[in-house]
Amino acid sequence: MGTDLLVELWRDEHGVIRELVQFGLDEVGGACIIRERNSLDALDGDANEGDMVIARFGDPEDARDFLRDEGFEPL
Repeated sequence: MGTDLLVELWRDEHGVIRELVQFGLDEVGGACIIRERNSLDALDGDANEGDMVIARFGDPEDARDFLRDEGFEPL
């Protein structure tokens, strides 16, 4: 039994990368979050730190619109 998970990478003009993570794919898309890696937290090598949830959405198209409005483009 696997977990359906889709991750899209998005980057802004400053090189900041955010991930759109879609959970439980279904016919209407599925719930998703936008997360960003906090490199300062990740520097100490703790794999459990470093990701920050920016927003939660019930529809991936809403999440994509949010990212575009924030100046991000898909990689």
